[in-house]
Parts: sequence; C-alpha cells; structure tokens
Amino acid sequence: MAGRALNKQTIIQGALILTLASILIRLLGAAYRIPLGRMLGDEGMGIYAVPNQFYLLFFTISSAGIPVAVARLVSEKMSAGLYRDAYRTFTVSFAAMFSAGIFFTLLLFFGASWLVETGLVANPASYHGLLAIAPVIFFSAVTASLRGLFQGLQNMSPVAVSQVADQVILVAATVLFSYLLLPGGLALAAAGANFGAVPGAVAAAAIMAFYYFRHRGALISMVRQDTSGYREEALSLLKKILAVSVPISFAGMAMAVTGIIDNKLIIDRLQLVGYSQQEATALYGQFNQFAMSFVNISIAFAFSLGTSLVPSVAEFHGSGNRRQVGQQASTAVRLSLLSTLPAAAGLYFLAPQLTDLMFANAEAGIPLAALAPAVIFWGVHLVLAGVMQGLGRANIPVYNLLTGIAFKIGITYFLTPTPIGIRAAALGTVAMFAVSSALNIISVKRMVGLKIDFSSSVVRPGLAALLMGMAVREVQRLSLPLFGHDYLATIAAMLAGALIFPVLAAILGGIRADDLKNMPGIGSRAAAILLAYEKRRDRFLGKTRN
Repeated sequence: MAGRALNKQTIIQGALILTLASILIRLLGAAYRIPLGRMLGDEGMGIYAVPNQFYLLFFTISSAGIPVAVARLVSEKMSAGLYRDAYRTFTVSFAAMFSAGIFFTLLLFFGASWLVETGLVANPASYHGLLAIAPVIFFSAVTASLRGLFQGLQNMSPVAVSQVADQVILVAATVLFSYLLLPGGLALAAAGANFGAVPGAVAAAAIMAFYYFRHRGALISMVRQDTSGYREEALSLLKKILAVSVPISFAGMAMAVTGIIDNKLIIDRLQLVGYSQQEATALYGQFNQFAMSFVNISIAFAFSLGTSLVPSVAEFHGSGNRRQVGQQASTAVRLSLLSTLPAAAGLYFLAPQLTDLMFANAEAGIPLAALAPAVIFWGVHLVLAGVMQGLGRANIPVYNLLTGIAFKIGITYFLTPTPIGIRAAALGTVAMFAVSSALNIISVKRMVGLKIDFSSSVVRPGLAALLMGMAVREVQRLSLPLFGHDYLATIAAMLAGALIFPVLAAILGGIRADDLKNMPGIGSRAAAILLAYEKRRDRFLGKTRN
C-alpha cells in the first residue's frame, strides 16, 4: 500500500525520469554559459569556476553521499518490512544534514579570506565568489536528505522536479546577477554569477519539503503497518548512514580536490611556458567550463541509471538474489555504452563546431576533442559504482577512483608544460576514468559475476558510433554551403547523428529488442519492430551461410 501511495517506479522508469531531468539540467547548464561566457569571457569564466570547486568540496564533505546512503538503507528496511526504521533513517539523516549544512556554510564563508591568503585559491579575484556561494551548502544538505528518502522509496519524480527547478532558477539568477554587477568589474560579475546558485538551492529545498509534507500521511501510514516490534537506535542508524555516505562523500571530495588541484596546477604549469596568468586562466576556463559542459551532458543517462540502481540492487541484495544483481549490472553497462559511445564519437568529430555553436569559442574544441573518450569510461564507472553502493561496498569504487586520480594528476603535471598544453588536463581526465572503470569492472565481476558480451556491447555499437561520427562530420561539411552558416550546418549534423546511430546500431546488431522492451511508451512497439528485423536478418544470414 505504501509503495502504491508513493508511486514506486521500476529501474528503467526511474532512470528515464532522472535522465530526462538530467539532460534538461545539463543542457540548461551548458546554455547559460553562452550569455555568461560572452559577458565574462574566458578569464571571467575561470574566476567563476574556482568558487564552484570549493563549494563542491565543502558540500561533498558534508552531505554528498547522503542521498545514496539514505536510499540504500530505506530500500533495505522496506524490503524487510521494517517500515518504522525506514522512516527513522530519514529523520536521523535530516537532523544530521541540517547541522552539517550550517557548519560548513559558515566554515566556507569565514574561511574564504584564508583560502586566498594561503594561495590555495590561485586567483584572488575569486574571493567574493566564495562568500556568495557559501549559503548553497546548507540548502543543498537539507535537500540531499529529502532526496535520499524518495530515492529509497523508488519514487524519482520529486527528485527530478526539484533538480529541474533548481537549475532553471540558477540559470536565470546567474545570468541576471552577473549582468547587473558587470559594471563593477569582472571579479564582482563572476561573484554575482556564483550567487545565482543560491535562489535555485532554496527553491529545490522548498520543493522537496512540499513533496515530503504531501506524502507524509502515506509515510506515517506505512510506519503504522510495521508490526515487527523492532526499533533500531538512532545512533546505530546514524552509524550505518555514515558507513555508506562517507566513502561516497570521500569519492566526491577526491573529485572536488582534484578540480581544485587542476585549477592551480594548470594555471601554474602553463605560466612556466610563457602564458600570463590571464591567458592561463582563460585556457582553464575553456577546459573546465566549456569542454566539460558537453561531457556532463553526455553522461546524463549513465548517471541516472547508476542512481536508480542503488535502491534496486540493495533490495535484491537484501533478499540474497545475487544472480539478479549480476544481471542488472551487466544490463546497466550495456545500456550505458549504448548512450556514451555515440556521444563520444559526436564530441570528437564535431568538437570545434559544437563549442563554437554553444559558446562562440571554437578554441575550446581543442580540449573537448581530447576529452571525448572520457564519456565512455565515466559512464561505465558511474553505473558500476551504483551497483557497488547498492551492495554496501561503496568504499571500493572510491579506491578505484583514487587510483585513477593519481594518473590524472601525473599526466596534468608532466604534460601541461609541453606542446600538448591544455589537452594534457583532458587526457588526464580520460586516463582517470579509464583506470577507475576498468577496476570497477574487475571488482563487480568478483562480487556478482559481471558478464559483458564484448561483441554486442562494445564492438558493434562502437563501430556504429564510429561510422556515425564520420558521417556527421561529412554532413556538417556538405551542409555548410547549403545553409551558408556554421551553426545551422552543425545543428543539421547533430540531427543526422541522432537518426544515423540507432539505424546503424540496429543493422549491425548493437541494439537488440531486449534493450527496448522495458522502455515506457514506445518501447514495446519499437522492440517488436526490431525483433521482426532480427528474425529476418538471422534467416537471411542462415541461408547465406548454407
């Protein structure tokens, strides 16, 4: 009854809901950088990026792992019929996040001057941005706990709505405040852009609170169904939450620290070969704010799939169904590759055209082309990290990621002051996720028996993606004289790619009917069409061989 009241969804439904929200969020995140980038320029975007890295660090330390931890524990306890403890897991996490949010907000606000004075912030112009973004930590921490509750109940709709509202308001406020403060100078305009995240964070917290109170009656009814007589102590629940969230937060913290190191390392190492601080900051802005925007959009489905896997894997793990977990992991890797392989090919073959289209900055295509393969490896890393988090082994993907980060830092340090330049940071990112994804595959295979059909999951969709990439580059080249404008030719190439890849993948056997049948809406119909084609193809091949 509680599941129906709270609209429990399947993994694919939950993943698609989060994916649609995530794609919209990431598109908006890329889109607002168009006016913002043109107002602030490369240097201003570099100044704007630094406070975001420190916000990410402080938020990650305080609460980044909470949604996953709460989701996993709520799902486990629900499957065992311990509804009272499922709800108390949320209330304990909420109290902890409320306190942690206040503490870390004040820590960043009052510690901003120290970060600048010690040189941890490479450019002092980012000081006001650190002050402006600090309040976001508190509201994000509170929101994290509420999102974890709904993820654990496998109802992703409130999570998606809050995420979209957060981003829409952030986009509008960031551009508005930056524009209003631009007459005060580049540093103040960048700080205005950083402050734009505050109204979005407030809105997200308010929306999650609305959904909570809307469903509170169903939650209380769920608690009353618990006749087990079992009641776990609050301290014990908090320890379990921290046991799951701390490793995840540590992974996020490692990524945030890596971003901060990247900022200082790239700018300092580029200056060694003759770039000024302003030029080096501009190149960092091209890499971090422009090129990475496309990568973040491209991993939207893999990210959502990994998030949706956590409560489902926890549920199967709690019931001892190891075989089902292995099947879910294998399917998740395959679905991730089907989304990231064509995305990586498109980014590589159209890199300068895409950055010129979005940001009027074709030079940012240089780091983007080098970054493109990272999409593939990052997607695999995310879905398998979700599997291990659901299994209660969140520490393993952290260790694997740390190994990858060591490669990234080494490549960035040694190769940036060479002719490779800013591409070294991009190649370091590719290496980081290539290493971590390979280690994640090994880890999950040992735990639940991961099975990946290399031919159908990698080779065939990979070949389809490669052919699509070459085709879209030709479409862009041939469309240019027809449309007479680079932007229209690039859009035509993107639309062509969206049509070409699924057709090629179906012909080559990279997409199967099983991949489509669980998708809501047109999934069953598309699967039936593809299944009919597969039967005819197999009969034809059989006759050919005979």
